[in-house]
Amino acid sequence: MPSPRRRRFGTIEALPSGKYRAYYRGPDAKRHKAPHTFYDEGDAAHWLRKEQKLIEFDEWTPPHTRAQSKEDAARTLGDWMKEWMALRSRGVDALEPSTAANYWKDINLRILNVPGKAGRLRDIPLTQVTKRDIAAWWDAINADFAPTACHNTFARLRTALNAAVDRDMIPVSPANLKAATHKPKTKRKELPDAKVMQAIIDQLDHTKPRVDGSHKLIAILTFFHGLRIGEALGLRRQDVTIKDDTISVYVRGNVYRTKDGMIRKDRPKTEAGHRNVPIFPNFHNDFTWHMDTFVGDSPDAMLFTTGTGHIVLDTSYRSILNRAKTRAGHEGLRISPHYGRNWAITTLAEAGMPIPAIGEFLGQRDLRTITEVYMRATDERKAAVLDAVNSMLKK
Repeated sequence: MPSPRRRRFGTIEALPSGKYRAYYRGPDAKRHKAPHTFYDEGDAAHWLRKEQKLIEFDEWTPPHTRAQSKEDAARTLGDWMKEWMALRSRGVDALEPSTAANYWKDINLRILNVPGKAGRLRDIPLTQVTKRDIAAWWDAINADFAPTACHNTFARLRTALNAAVDRDMIPVSPANLKAATHKPKTKRKELPDAKVMQAIIDQLDHTKPRVDGSHKLIAILTFFHGLRIGEALGLRRQDVTIKDDTISVYVRGNVYRTKDGMIRKDRPKTEAGHRNVPIFPNFHNDFTWHMDTFVGDSPDAMLFTTGTGHIVLDTSYRSILNRAKTRAGHEGLRISPHYGRNWAITTLAEAGMPIPAIGEFLGQRDLRTITEVYMRATDERKAAVLDAVNSMLKK
């Protein structure tokens, strides 16, 4: 290979490929090379002349920072949200598929594909996004979406912009609106009544007209045993133990919804979710009937499937549950599968089970959530305690 040809400014080097490489010593005393090689020696010389002029007119910056600046100028906030989600989908800190699906849903609905004024944010270059831009977007989405959905989307946006700060793409994050950081107040769930839940479950029995009974066990597991809906739908035959007069299910998996249906993963929602849940004997007949009627013999056979063999959609089950609620005469009642956790926590606590044991039964590691959010005494229990205290005062 011929030796590099030195010039008054810079050096041009012929490469074995037939191309040319150009480089020079800059004002910072460091060597800087062209961002690419050249097919023609004259093109390499032209690049060096342009660099020399930048130095002469005191407009020089290192070539690699100029290339980075062009890339930054072309990257919009919408582009970065997509890049950031790609980063969060791999590596040691990758999001769970179900969590990533929720992130994408928020980002698509309220940033990438939102119409009107809110849609302007996605097209602003990332390096030029201001707090005012964020505020305008926030005000626009709050006019069209529920407060909780807006709060969740802002949380995704703020985390993505903080990641841009960590990568030195922007100096500070403009997503620092106080109004957007306050979590919306949610309606407190009413403590469900066991008789009401049982009346709804009865409407899912196979003896009812036009009901095949395949969804009754889902209601039993979520209402009276505190399983999350994804945990119940993720159960397989191998997760069920029937021995003597006992039945139990071992929660070791979960399901999440995608555009192609429900996908099972071999982990529950949380690490604390791994647990063995004994089934109350009151429901043993329902349990064994479901296993004999709907569940295949394979250890991997899912407990809850459609006629085509797919895992039951959580949305489909909620619709069926709502229809059963109406048939039971409780059409206006606000109740969901998750309400069963309220019932289980309160009932077990009133029966004397220690809080840590309740946490193990429900797969709830944060015991403060049990005491501050879920557990509430029933009116009957409060009245009994007050009567007991009153009797003590009389003595």
